[in-house]
Amino acid sequence: MMKKLVCMCASLMIVLCASAQQKVMFDLSHGQFQDTFVDSSYYDYVIPEYEWIAREGGYTLVMNKSEITGQALEGIDALLILSPLAKSTQKNLTETEKRAIGDYIEQGGSVILFIDEEQYRVNLAEYGVNDITRRFGIEVLDDLDVPGNCGAVTFENEIFGGRREIPCSGVRGVRGGIPASVCMEQGYQIASFVRLDNGGKLYVAGETMAALLMGYPDGERNVHKMMETRWWGKDSRIYMKELLEWALKK
Repeated sequence: MMKKLVCMCASLMIVLCASAQQKVMFDLSHGQFQDTFVDSSYYDYVIPEYEWIAREGGYTLVMNKSEITGQALEGIDALLILSPLAKSTQKNLTETEKRAIGDYIEQGGSVILFIDEEQYRVNLAEYGVNDITRRFGIEVLDDLDVPGNCGAVTFENEIFGGRREIPCSGVRGVRGGIPASVCMEQGYQIASFVRLDNGGKLYVAGETMAALLMGYPDGERNVHKMMETRWWGKDSRIYMKELLEWALKK
């Protein structure tokens, strides 16, 4: 009888642990990983690598391929939206999505947004991300006039445990919020965040290379040979790991 009771308790603990596991929604519905001028295999490593990061962190990735609604966000602890990779495949945020994402943050949810450059990647006005971010005092700006492969660094703060070196080549400015990272050329702010009193969080970045886990330990700044470049910025993985951990922290 005692053995049976112990087994039942152990089973209950497993169920409770499984049900308590946090969930990160990984968005795939706005033109991410659909670049028509780069072979699709170039991005094949990204999702498996995020799955590894999630396993290490003890949370679950929920892949999203449809409109982001309030109902879809129920039970989600953090939402990660990487930038569309090309204007030709960009899918703009709908009014429903803008409202749902903003409400989610105000209700205590965490959102991480990456928006890439205007020249080759994203039509900012049509994409509509500022309709979300301005609600929280952050604005995504136009492209910055900086050299390719110039790199960026983060500040040591409540998110990052140190100065993280991340790739940056073609980037937008970000205004407002608490500065999180700056370009290595002229110190432009390229990412910021806010944290609400109820725990709601928003992180906004004007470059997506770090989120694509690019960058190499042997990368050299300002060396740019298209896709053959050994991009400067060795800390993309720890940057994203710490960023997701911050988003999930209660």
